[in-house]
Amino acid sequence: MRTGRRPGGAEGAAGVSIDRNTATALVIITLFVMLLMLPFLRQPYHIDDVTFLDMAKSQLQHPFQLHIDDYQLMGENLPEWRDTHPPGLSLYLAAVMTLTGSEAEPVTHGSYLIFPLITGVAMYFLARRFTHNPLLATLLLLATPMVMTNSHTLMGDLPTTALWLGSTALYIYGVDRDNRLLLGLAGAAMTLALFIGYQALALLVLLPLYALLNHKLTWRTLAPLALPIIAFSAFSAYNLWRYDSLPRFSHRRGLGLTGSHLWDRLQGALLKLGGTTIFPLALSAAFALRRAAAVLLPAALAASIALAIRYHDSGGLSVANAALYVVFMATSLLTLGSIFTDTAAQLLSLTRRRRADADLLFLGLWLGMGLTAIVLLLPHASVKYYLPLLAPLVLLFVRELETRLHSASLARGLLVISLVLTLVLGLVISVVDYRYARSYRDFTREISGIYPYSQTVWFMGEWGFRYYLEQEGYRYLTSTSNQPVEGDIFLEPSLMGWPISPQLTNRLELIDTMDTFWGFPVRVMNYDANAGYYGSHWGALPYAFTNAPVESFRIYRVGPPAPVDPG
Repeated sequence: MRTGRRPGGAEGAAGVSIDRNTATALVIITLFVMLLMLPFLRQPYHIDDVTFLDMAKSQLQHPFQLHIDDYQLMGENLPEWRDTHPPGLSLYLAAVMTLTGSEAEPVTHGSYLIFPLITGVAMYFLARRFTHNPLLATLLLLATPMVMTNSHTLMGDLPTTALWLGSTALYIYGVDRDNRLLLGLAGAAMTLALFIGYQALALLVLLPLYALLNHKLTWRTLAPLALPIIAFSAFSAYNLWRYDSLPRFSHRRGLGLTGSHLWDRLQGALLKLGGTTIFPLALSAAFALRRAAAVLLPAALAASIALAIRYHDSGGLSVANAALYVVFMATSLLTLGSIFTDTAAQLLSLTRRRRADADLLFLGLWLGMGLTAIVLLLPHASVKYYLPLLAPLVLLFVRELETRLHSASLARGLLVISLVLTLVLGLVISVVDYRYARSYRDFTREISGIYPYSQTVWFMGEWGFRYYLEQEGYRYLTSTSNQPVEGDIFLEPSLMGWPISPQLTNRLELIDTMDTFWGFPVRVMNYDANAGYYGSHWGALPYAFTNAPVESFRIYRVGPPAPVDPG
C-alpha cells in the first residue's frame, strides 16, 4: 500500500495554481453542472422546500426572528414554531425573493445553482489533492443520484455540503502550504456552513484531525476554528436570551436508541449509500479487486440475501425489490467493510508508532465517524442526510482503482465507465423524483377546476401538496379540528397525513379517488414497494420497482354533524 502520497506531483503540497488544465477542468465542471441542473429549474416545490419558503417569508418582515407565529405543521397548531435549521439559508432565500420580487420555482431554483457549483469546484481541489484523476472524480460525485436530486430542491443539505467541502478544501491546502489566508478563508467558510446546517459542527472535529494526522496541529492550524466557535456561541447565546433554550436541532423531543430503532436507521443508511452514490455494480467491482474480497464479498452477499429473504417472506418486498435490496446492501457491506478494515489497520499502525497512510486514514475516519454520528443522532434514514459522506466515499473509490490497477489508462477507463453508469442512474432517479414532485402540482391544477375557491375545500398533508393547495386558497386541517361543515370537501393524499378528529371522520363520505399514473416502473416514495428516498418511514430502499400510482388522492364530502344523543 502506498503511504504519504500527494497526487498531482509537487503542486499537491506546494500550492494551488490556476493553470490552463485547471481552468479547463473548472469550465467543464461548470458546464456539467448547468447541463444537469438547468432542465430541472421548474421542478415543483418538494418535501421540506415549503418550510424554507415559509421561514424566508417570515424573515422578510422579521430578519432576526427565528420562529414563525401561529404556524401549522403536521396537523398541529403551533403558537410559536422554531425552525430546526439555522437561519442562513432562509435569509438567503428572503434576499432572493426581495431582489426578484418572486417566489416562482425557476427563480428560487436558479438562485441555488451556486451550491452545486461550489460543490464541484471544492471537490475538484480535494480530488486533485487525494487522487490522480480529479476531474473524473468530481464529475462522478456530481452525477450521483444523491447530489442530483438534492440539487433540485430548496432544502439545506446540498448547500451545507457545498460549504462543508469548500471549507475542507481551503483548510487542507492551507495546512499543506502553511498559508494563513487559506486558513482564514476556511474559517469563514466553516462559519457560513454552520449557519446553513447544524451538521457542519462536525467540521470542528474533522478539520483539526487532518492537521493532527499530518503532524501539523499547531495554534496556527487551530486558529480557523475560532471564528465558527465564536459565531455559533453568540448564536446559541441569542437563542438562550430570546427563547430560553439552545438552537433547536430536531423536531423530536427524544430519539429512539433501542436495538430495533438503531437497526432501522443503520439498514436504511446502508441501502441508501449502496443505491444512490456511485452505480452499485461499479462501486462493488472496485473493492472486489482486493484479495480480502474473497472473504468479504461472499459474507456480504450471504448477509444481504438472508435479510432480503426475511423481508420477502414477511410480505415487505417483491422478488424484484428483494434483488435490489441484495445489490444495495451487499455493495455497502463490501465497500464499507473494505474501507473500515483499511482504516482500522492504519489506526493500528499509528498506535504502534509505525508509518501510516494519513490520507487514507483521514478519509476513512471522515466516512466512519460521519456515518456513526448520523445513525446515532438523526431520527430516520434519508438520502439527503448522507451528502457530507459522499466526497470521502468517491475519493476512496477512485484511489482504490488507482491503487489496485497497475495501468493508469485502465483505471481512467473504468472511471469513465463508472461515470457513465452513474450519470444514467442519476438522471433516471432525478426524473422519477421530478414526477413525484409534480404529482401534487398536477393534482392541484386538476382539482381546482372541479372545486373552485368559492367552495370550502379542506386538506391534510405537507410538502408540495400543502404549498400548491394553499396557493388555491384551500384550508389546512389540523388533527383536532371539527370545523368543516356539511357540503365542504376534504382532500387526503396517500403518502402523508395524520389522524383527524373522530367526530369528523364519522362525517366523511368518500366520493372519488384520483391516482397519478406514470408508465415508468420505478418510484422513490411508495409504502407497498418499500421505497423511502426521503425517509425510512416509507421504506428502507431508496427507490424500488413498482407500477403503483406515483400518488393517490382521496376526495371526501363532509356530511351533517351526528345527532346528539338525548341520553
